[in-house]
Amino acid sequence: MQHITKTISYDTRAKAFWTLIFISLASIVVYILAINATVRNTVARQRLESEVANISTQLGELEFSYIGLKNKVSLEVAYARGFQNVSSPQYISRGESRSLSMNVTSGIQGIVNR
Repeated sequence: MQHITKTISYDTRAKAFWTLIFISLASIVVYILAINATVRNTVARQRLESEVANISTQLGELEFSYIGLKNKVSLEVAYARGFQNVSSPQYISRGESRSLSMNVTSGIQGIVNR
């Protein structure tokens, strides 16, 4: 039986050592950057959630105000603002065409008086 022994030179071991050190340091830097990005994104998400809550509150207040103003409208208010009853309303009818073209001449057939 023959045993073959191979020795690794000092230069090869030194290169392997520094390569592993470089890979380890690069991994640590990438890890730190990833943690930093995660923390920044979490803070941004919390800030955005707070803004969404504030905007939702404002929207609710505006909707409540709109409903209140809508309930105040009556015929008397409309007459006071200058609105009048219409004796012959005019409507726009759709054409018989069922296509989706931009043909201006046949798109709207005209105004129908009722």
